[in-house]
Amino acid sequence: MTITSKKKKSIATLGAAIAEHEKLNNSSSTSALQQLVEAFLSTNNPAKRAKRITEIKSRYTGIDKMLKDNSELLAAEVEQALIRAATGYTVTEKKIRFVNGVKTVETVERHIPPSNAAIEFYLINKKPGKYSRTGGVSGDGEGKIAEIVEALKNG
Repeated sequence: MTITSKKKKSIATLGAAIAEHEKLNNSSSTSALQQLVEAFLSTNNPAKRAKRITEIKSRYTGIDKMLKDNSELLAAEVEQALIRAATGYTVTEKKIRFVNGVKTVETVERHIPPSNAAIEFYLINKKPGKYSRTGGVSGDGEGKIAEIVEALKNG
């Protein structure tokens, strides 16, 4: 192997490592909080829910501290994430690749469709007099966002 080919291989390896790091910490992808809310909504099994929340938290550095230090802000952010999940949203992803030391960036937009679970959760808890799971009037809806926040903090 020549010095030039070793150098190219080293550059390619370094480029791949950088791309992987950027992929894991990509701020333009779906936010960690949005992923946490969707993980909470997508499963009723507490053990599976906790596992998914733990997996998401492990991918984002600092998310635990943010969850613990900003309860009021977090409640507002959870509500916004719930609304986005209920109405659908668009995600812009950047795919960064390094080929022989050359960086290429591809931007892809994906539409995330509305979540039926988020719609149901939001309506039942925001308009309990009009919507319920059983057809009757449900509880007052207070504390449900707090329930999600606690699950995310402790998950």
